[in-house]
Amino acid sequence: MKPSIFFSAFEPLHEVPEVCDVCKLNPPALSYEFETALEAREPEERKGFCCRWCAAELLHKLERAGARRWAEEEAALKVDEFDVTDFRERRLAALPSHGNSSECSLQKSR
Repeated sequence: MKPSIFFSAFEPLHEVPEVCDVCKLNPPALSYEFETALEAREPEERKGFCCRWCAAELLHKLERAGARRWAEEEAALKVDEFDVTDFRERRLAALPSHGNSSECSLQKSR
């Protein structure tokens, strides 16, 4: 399963959440479904309602999960002695804030 997040407006006449399911503080602005799975972890599936601040944090969490997947894939290719230069360049172009090497990204996630 690829990490994913889906946001949508909710039906105010039928769904009346009082607070954000993530922070439990702010009124919700969106409904969401968040799914992620990493090799070393159990799949995480969450759904509910979130405020705009938590929606941004969920997006950052998805980005971090994607960066970890890319770093894990790069590390696996290196172990098998594949040239990872092109892979690394694509990863850094897509996710420049996630370090200059797979080792760095993997260490940040622990």
